[in-house]
Amino acid sequence: MTDTLHTDLATAVHSKALEDAYQAASVARRTLYSRAVAYAAHLVRQELPDAATLTVDTEGVELHEVADVEGGILWHAPTSAGHGLTDSVTDEVKGILSDVMPFGSLAGAAGWPIAPQGDPFRTIRLPEAPEDAAAPSAPDVRQTASQGRAMVRAADEAAAVIHVTIGPGPDSFSIDGVSHNRETKDRIRAAILNGGYSWPTGRVTVTVETVTARPLGSTHDLAIACAILCAARHYSPNAMTDVAFIGELGLDGRARPVPDVNAAARSAIANGCTVALIPDANMSDFDVAGIGIYGVENLHQAVLTLQTFDRTNS
Repeated sequence: MTDTLHTDLATAVHSKALEDAYQAASVARRTLYSRAVAYAAHLVRQELPDAATLTVDTEGVELHEVADVEGGILWHAPTSAGHGLTDSVTDEVKGILSDVMPFGSLAGAAGWPIAPQGDPFRTIRLPEAPEDAAAPSAPDVRQTASQGRAMVRAADEAAAVIHVTIGPGPDSFSIDGVSHNRETKDRIRAAILNGGYSWPTGRVTVTVETVTARPLGSTHDLAIACAILCAARHYSPNAMTDVAFIGELGLDGRARPVPDVNAAARSAIANGCTVALIPDANMSDFDVAGIGIYGVENLHQAVLTLQTFDRTNS
């Protein structure tokens, strides 16, 4: 007779506590990498303002090279030693890498893919440089030009384009251009709040452009939430260039798997997308060439991934 684990109340409580602790640790690890990259970017750009990517030797824990957005080499070790970057900056970046790399999951949590030089070299995309904090801004105007793409599981595998604007006025949230359930807005709002973000103030307007007359489905959730956070300036619209978003969201912000993710990815490619964010649970099902794939466990990880993208195709 095989022993079974009894799912009594105490067992359920311990199981839930462990699951919550694991999720908190995962979020903390991704936040740690995001903050470390932001700090390294600040240091490097003080001396190389055009820096867009870093290549690091994860085995030797060394900064290997710095490149601009077009791939031009701005600094390279050891030939550039003493030029471009001071030893104090390279030493500080090495210290940052030494502190965060032991936490692991460099491709997943950190978003550092293997560099063209091969393993153990990794590429770090630097976040867009923040605007000058001293620059004046109009108090009643919000920058709202943001756009995301959601892949819809429809019979014709059509793609929907999501536009979001945040404007002045009483707080409100509307979805235009397609019929939808009331629960859609509640689900997206809850996912953003439970993902650790504030709901933007003002008029939040989502416009869905689609070639089908089908009602808005939950497969749009990830695109809408990411577009809203983009309009709220959590990252530049450039980060979303040619990116497809495929995924449902739970009230807790987790990315839920969608059926037929491969059909959605093929539709993404047909619509000019080169990268797709999909639920991590769909990664094992994915089997489409010609598009870069990032698996995300929740909305927060999707935002951290977008913050690492350095796109200048605007």
